[in-house]
Amino acid sequence: MNKKLDIGTIKRILKYITDNYKWLFIIVLITILINTIANTAGSLYLEVLVDDYITPLIGVENPVYTEFIKAIGVMVIIYAIAIITIFICTRVMVKITEGVLKKIRDDMFIKMQRLPIKYFDTHTHGDIMSRYTNDTDTLSELISQSLPQVFTSLLTIVIVFIAMLIANVYLTAVVIISLLIMLFITKKIAGGSAKYFIKQQESIGKVNGYIEEMINGQKVVKVFCHEEKAKKDFDKINQELFEQNYKANKYANILMPTLVALRKLTICFNRNSRRNISIKWNWKYNNRINSIFLAT
Repeated sequence: MNKKLDIGTIKRILKYITDNYKWLFIIVLITILINTIANTAGSLYLEVLVDDYITPLIGVENPVYTEFIKAIGVMVIIYAIAIITIFICTRVMVKITEGVLKKIRDDMFIKMQRLPIKYFDTHTHGDIMSRYTNDTDTLSELISQSLPQVFTSLLTIVIVFIAMLIANVYLTAVVIISLLIMLFITKKIAGGSAKYFIKQQESIGKVNGYIEEMINGQKVVKVFCHEEKAKKDFDKINQELFEQNYKANKYANILMPTLVALRKLTICFNRNSRRNISIKWNWKYNNRINSIFLAT
């Protein structure tokens, strides 16, 4: 799937969302914004908690925990806000997702009524049914999970990047270089995976279509002793599905370990390049690096 097609598909999906669930989608965006700010604030406040409330109590004979308890209370409030907003976002996205899919299936059915007979002669019933089942399931994952995750990741990257830039420009530059390398690797690996995922969906349609035809025509298959030929044909398209599945998941499974290794290399480089930095400061900065890499 090329970039033009990707952007066009996303625009059409967003149009479905904004045309039918504009205000609910605005609520989703607001909750995502609040949730991202709360999660990032909680992560940054953890650093304040260690520096200003936990460290001063170490080695004290009669420590007073009043301020520490208040700080814990603040952190509880921050994460409570994050939990509530993600709960609202998830519930609203379920309604949006199912509503949009219903509208898409309705439009597909109306469109199908207008198609010429030639289309049904050249496409198996199972392949057509696959559009209503497997393809819409894929869209469901895109709308309910991928779209909110994209907005969350972008906001997280911006907020944490600003915090890192204020803390140390040099180490932030190292992280930027690592992110550029990561994006290049992701583009190469994900690009190879995407085309096989598309072929995988096509192969699923072929398998479903062939099975549907063989089941409906089982009596004809038996009468003309076509069992072995049917089995060979099925083995062929099933093998094709296996190969597309294997190639698609092979690239997809390579991506995450590669990115994790790059993240660890970035952290190690930052530690070795600034040996005079305290362990506590290293921990705080590595926490921010992890936030950015997890978001991307």
